Amino acid sequence: MKFKSSDEIEQFSFRDCQVFEAEVGKEGIRLQVEALIVKPENSQNTNFTESYAGTTEIRFLGGKILSGVKDGYKYYNADDVLVDEVPDTELSEEEIAALLKTVDGAYLYEVKKEEEGYRLALEFVDESEFNTAADSYTLKVKADKVIIEWDFYMNRVQN
Repeated sequence: MKFKSSDEIEQFSFRDCQVFEAEVGKEGIRLQVEALIVKPENSQNTNFTESYAGTTEIRFLGGKILSGVKDGYKYYNADDVLVDEVPDTELSEEEIAALLKTVDGAYLYEVKKEEEGYRLALEFVDESEFNTAADSYTLKVKADKVIIEWDFYMNRVQN
């Protein structure tokens, strides 16, 4: 791939990022994504503006998934009265593996470096005519290095 960014996760915006493939193997975790935004401060961005990268591969070298959570939620009625509440649910290793097999089309709306590794936030969208959010998940990942590679830039991001 033409552009290669190493350990610059904070120099990307994931607000529009959509996952099309996820794989966990001996070398770590690999994600294939679309609509990743390269920030102007990224070492590989010579455009000096926010720009979409083409199809992008994100590799968490030596990566291991430490934990996974299905995010809970609260529903309120129009009078701001709590109607329903579902707490966060810890995922088993089997549930995490099953989740990774179904990520095609999910939004990876956040990847954040934390003290103990990285936090990945995934959101699945209901494909009905209303296109509403469905389930969201948070994965904690530990990795030695994060490599992000893409072949070309798409359009500049319109604000």
